[in-house]
Amino acid sequence: MIRELFYRHNRIWRTCCIVLAVIVSVIQFIRIARRPPGDFPLHWLSGHFIATGQFLYTDNINYPYPPFWGFVHSVLAWIPMETAYLLVYPLFFLVLYLLVRTLNRLSEVHFPLGKNELFWTVTIAILLSSRYLVRDMLECGINLALVAAAWLAVYFWREKKEFRGSLILGFAMALKCTPSLFWAWFILKREWKMAGLTFLAAACFTLSPIMKLGYSESVHTYQHWVNNVMHGFKEKDPSRGICGPVPIANMSLRVSLARYLMHFPLDHEARMKTPLYVDFLNIPPLTAGRIISLSMLAFLGFVAWLFRRHYDDRSDERILWECAVVSIMILLYSPVTWGQHCVGIFPGIYLLIRSSLSRKQFTKPLKIGIGVFACMVLVLNRAFVGKFYSELLGTYHTSTFLFLGIICFLLSRHHWVTREKAPQVEKQPVLEHEPVKV
Repeated sequence: MIRELFYRHNRIWRTCCIVLAVIVSVIQFIRIARRPPGDFPLHWLSGHFIATGQFLYTDNINYPYPPFWGFVHSVLAWIPMETAYLLVYPLFFLVLYLLVRTLNRLSEVHFPLGKNELFWTVTIAILLSSRYLVRDMLECGINLALVAAAWLAVYFWREKKEFRGSLILGFAMALKCTPSLFWAWFILKREWKMAGLTFLAAACFTLSPIMKLGYSESVHTYQHWVNNVMHGFKEKDPSRGICGPVPIANMSLRVSLARYLMHFPLDHEARMKTPLYVDFLNIPPLTAGRIISLSMLAFLGFVAWLFRRHYDDRSDERILWECAVVSIMILLYSPVTWGQHCVGIFPGIYLLIRSSLSRKQFTKPLKIGIGVFACMVLVLNRAFVGKFYSELLGTYHTSTFLFLGIICFLLSRHHWVTREKAPQVEKQPVLEHEPVKV
């Protein structure tokens, strides 16, 4: 009865979804216009430093980001920050449209859908990812742009346009190091042309700030950035990261595992003074760090072993599932993963919903998984349960383990396709003696 009522008023429901999306977009725009709430002011300041000849990492502004990040933002340096923020805001909607179009092009062969089903696929995927998409609106969609760039590079590679794809992926890698996991995926697939061109593109974009900074200033800037990054990676205590003590909001896998393996110091930012905050194992930080590093390395090796095959057919369905896993593993293996970075789950959710609708196979585990995810991420958030309980839930890093759950569903689909494509050797009867022709 509910399904019949839904289909009968399909146009009304679609209109309601569109109106709701417009309302949320306008609210975020108003928030930006009244008081810049995101990290864009820091990014604009990085561009301002480069444009005016100041040292990029003055007072450690944006020090986890490569110099190319500030170089790109320097084009906005001559515009007042508040004006630039509003002008760049529509970028979010452009890259979201680009990402959806790219995912549609990549998956339409395997998961064909009508226009109405496609609309609801996109709507459901946006709804399930909305907590992170709305947060990235305040960043003008820069993190979603990196996701879209990686998937667009995969699309151009599939179309055998490696030069275009390598430029896009190389640009994304120069902006942030995390998209490099897609480059590693191309190496794993032994796609040497794509991997080689991407490396060259990334190197050229990374070194391009020399044109503005000059040689000596560039060397000083890059040395400062590399030293900061390496200092974070050399940290043995998993409760500390590249930015010092890890805050509650960091959803990196390393920090999430550390939460359960060791007791954070009493003055640590990720602790809460409440009986509801429960400590688990009390392994020394150095030992916990080694266990976490080995566990993460083992999981990465396991996924690499599953994805080791080279596909002659670039339209192979397994490529979609593998790239969706890579998008989420970027979040897990990045030392800093904030809510706005988690837009990387969107492709995986989109593909799971689309394949299920196309094949009409919404399995019971997937339905339960969607329900749990929606409850934990959409219902138990700050808007419904308040800041205290939302942060308390964040101390248990439930979102990180939900991301691992999405990876499990994606790997399951990948395994199912691999099993279906396994060569079936038909057993034929063997005659001991051939009949004698007369």
